[in-house]
Amino acid sequence: MTSFFLIFFYYWVIIFSIVGHGLLFSKFIFKQPNSNINIGYIGLYGIFSLLLISYFSSFFLAHDLFFNLIIIIFGLIYFFVSFKKILLSNNFKILIIIYSLLLITIYAAKQHDDFGYYHFPYTQLLTEYSGLIGIGNFNHGFRTHSSIFYLSSLFYLPFIKYFLFHLTPVFFLGFSNFILYKKIKDYLDTKNNLYLLFLSLFSLVFVNVFFYRLAEHGTDRSAMVLIIILVIEIMYLINLKKNYEKDFILNPIILISIIFSLKAFYIIYLPLFLVVLFYYKEKNKLIIFLLKNKVFYFCISLIFICLFTNFLNTGCLIYPANFLCYENFQWSIPLKEVEQMNLWYQQWSKAGANPNFRVENPEEYIKNFNWLSNWFQMYFFNKVSDFLLGIVFLIFLFMSIFFRKKIKTNKKKLLLLYIILLILFFEWFYFHPALRYGGYHLIALLFFLPVSIFLEKYSGLKINFDKKVYLIIFLGILVFLTRNALRLNKEYKAYNYNPIKNAYYKDFQQTFLINENIKKIIMCIDKKTNESCENNSIKAKKIFNSHMFYKKK
Repeated sequence: MTSFFLIFFYYWVIIFSIVGHGLLFSKFIFKQPNSNINIGYIGLYGIFSLLLISYFSSFFLAHDLFFNLIIIIFGLIYFFVSFKKILLSNNFKILIIIYSLLLITIYAAKQHDDFGYYHFPYTQLLTEYSGLIGIGNFNHGFRTHSSIFYLSSLFYLPFIKYFLFHLTPVFFLGFSNFILYKKIKDYLDTKNNLYLLFLSLFSLVFVNVFFYRLAEHGTDRSAMVLIIILVIEIMYLINLKKNYEKDFILNPIILISIIFSLKAFYIIYLPLFLVVLFYYKEKNKLIIFLLKNKVFYFCISLIFICLFTNFLNTGCLIYPANFLCYENFQWSIPLKEVEQMNLWYQQWSKAGANPNFRVENPEEYIKNFNWLSNWFQMYFFNKVSDFLLGIVFLIFLFMSIFFRKKIKTNKKKLLLLYIILLILFFEWFYFHPALRYGGYHLIALLFFLPVSIFLEKYSGLKINFDKKVYLIIFLGILVFLTRNALRLNKEYKAYNYNPIKNAYYKDFQQTFLINENIKKIIMCIDKKTNESCENNSIKAKKIFNSHMFYKKK
C-alpha cells in the first residue's frame, strides 16, 4: 500500500511543480499576468522549461536525488506562491478533475514494449552520469533518443526512485486534455468557430478512447496528441477574420519544438508553420517579431540541443537519415550500419518482419510498392482496419447526434493545410506505414477536418446543443474509464498485479544490463585497468569530465 500512496503523492507534486515552472515561464518570458491564464498551456510551458533545464544540465550534472529535488521543489514553491491567482482564473478545478480521471492510467503492471529495452535504461543513465558520448553503440534504441527520457529523469526522487519514469506521458495527456476542453468550452460560450468546436471535440474523444492505455504511449503518442492541437491552433489562426496578433504564433512554435524533441522525425511537420506565414498579411513584420522574441530563441535552443544530443549519441543529427550522419568521428555509427537500420525500420513498418517472420530479400521488398499486398494481409487486416472502423463509428456517433438543418457558414482557408496533411500522409504510407510511426493522428485528422466543416453547416444551434456536446464528453470519459478498468482486471489475472498491495510496474528488473556494462567500462577507464576490459566490444576514453564510448572500426 505504501507504493500506491507514494505514486499518488508524487503524481500531484509533479503536476503542481510543472504548473509552477509554467507560471514562471509565462510571467518572465511571455509577460503574461497570472489572472489571464490557460493552465493547459501553462503546463506545456512548464514541460518546455523543464526540458531545457534537463537537457542543458545533463552535460554537466547527473540528475540525482538532490538535483531533482531542487528542481521539483522550486516549481512547487512558485505554484503555491501563485495559488490565489490560479484560483481566480477558474482553471484549477478543471485541472484537478482531469488529472483525477487520469489517475487510473498511472497504475499498470506492464509498460511499453520498448520501456525495458531502452526507455528505462536511457533515463536511468541520466540519473547516474553526465555528458556521455557515443551511447548509441550500446543498443539501437539509444540511437533515437526522446525528450521524454530527459523529462522522466527529473522524476528520480526520494523513496520511490525510478518508479516514476513511466508517468511522463500522463502529463502531456492531462495538459492536452485541458487545452482541448477549454477550446470546446470557449467555442460553446461564443457559438463561434463551430468547426473548431467539433474538431476539438473529435480530438478530445479520440485521444482518450484510442490512446487510453498510458503504457502504449511510448515516445510517439504524446507527440501525436500535440500535433493534433497544433493543427487546431493553425486552423484558428488562419481563419480569423482580422489579421491576428503576432503573439498568437508563439504557442504553435513552442508546440513544434516540443514535438520535435519527442521524436526528431517529426521535423517533417515544420511546413505546418509555413501555412500560418502564407496567410499572414504582414509577413515581414511577423518574421521581425519572431527574430526579436525570446520564446523563438528558446525554441531554437531546444531543437538545436536535441540535434546535438543525437550527434553525441550516434554521429547523426537525425538517425537513421544517412545524409545527416558523419562517420569520421570515433564514436559515430558506421554509415553502412545506419543504412541497414533504415532498411530494417522500413522492413518492419511495411510488415516485412515480425518476431516470427522475415522476408527473404528486404532490399527488394521495400522498393516501390512491392510490399503492398503483404502489408494489407499482415498489417492492414486487422490493425488498420479496426482503427478505421473505430474512426468511422465515432463519426457516425457525431453525425447521428449533431446532424440537423442547414445553416449559413463562411468558407474556411483549409485547402493548403489539408494538402500538406495529405502529403504527410503519403510520406507516412510510402516509407513507414505503421500506425505507431505517425499514422494514428494523420488518418484521424484527414477524416475529422472535413466532417467538422460539414457538421458546422448541418448542425442546428438549439437549446440542447450544449447538452449534446457534454453528452459526447461524458461518453468519452465513460469509455476511457471502462477500458482502463478492464485493463487493470486483465493485468491482475495475467501478472497478479494489485496496485493496492504493490503499485510498481513489474518489468524493471531486466533493464539494468546496459547500465552495469557502462559502469564496468567506466571503472576500467577511471582505474586505468583497460586490460581487464579487452573482451568488451565497446571501448571508452575519458574526455574532460565526460566518457566517450566507441567500437573499434
